[in-house]
Amino acid sequence: MSRTCPGSTVVFATTDRGTLPKWEVTAFVDQQVEGEPAEGAFGLFTDPDHLRPICRALEPEAADDGSLSYTAVDDRGSTLGTVTRVPASHRRLKHTWRIDAPDGAVVEGRNVWAARGLLTRGPGDRFPLGHLVGASVPGQDSWTRGRSLDWTTAPEDTGRRADTSLLMSSTGADLAYLTERGAEVLDRRLALLAVIAEGRSLRHR
Repeated sequence: MSRTCPGSTVVFATTDRGTLPKWEVTAFVDQQVEGEPAEGAFGLFTDPDHLRPICRALEPEAADDGSLSYTAVDDRGSTLGTVTRVPASHRRLKHTWRIDAPDGAVVEGRNVWAARGLLTRGPGDRFPLGHLVGASVPGQDSWTRGRSLDWTTAPEDTGRRADTSLLMSSTGADLAYLTERGAEVLDRRLALLAVIAEGRSLRHR
C-alpha cells in the first residue's frame, strides 16, 4: 500500500469478527500520523488525492487550562462533535481525551488501567473501527504501537456509582475497536477522528 499510495496514511477497516478478518482500504488521512507529535487540522478522504472528503477535524482551539479542542465536521461542514485533549493532572501522567457529541453524550479516553477501575459494564462484543497503517501492516505480529486507551461514558456525580460503559478501545492510531454500545453512542467518523488525534499527539517510529 505504501508503494501504491506514496505520502498517504491509509485507513483500513473490517467488519469481520473471524480469526482472519479481511481488511479493506476505507479512507486516506491528509496529514502525517507517524513521526513527531503533531497538532493542527486533518481530514479523512475517500481517495489518495484528498479530493473527496469524508470528515475533518478543524484547526484546534487552545484554552487557558491547557486543553486543546478540535471541532469535527462532516463532508458538508456540519458539526459531528468536538474532540478535546485534556492536560494531565500530574506531570508524571499523560494527557487524556474527551469526546462531546451533539446529543450531549460525553466520552472520556483514559489509560486502560485507570478506565477499567470505573467500569460498571463489561466490554461485550467488539468490532474493528479502523486501522491506520504507517510502517506496520495488518496481520503482522506486534504491529500495534502507542499507549492503550479505553473510551468510556463519562461518570456523572449522582451520589451513587455511575453507570459507566466501555464504548471503544484504541492503541495509538494503529487500532481501534468500537463495542456494540459504542456503535450506538458514537458516530464512527467522530470516533475515528478522535483516534487519529490521539495518534498524532504521540511519537511514533
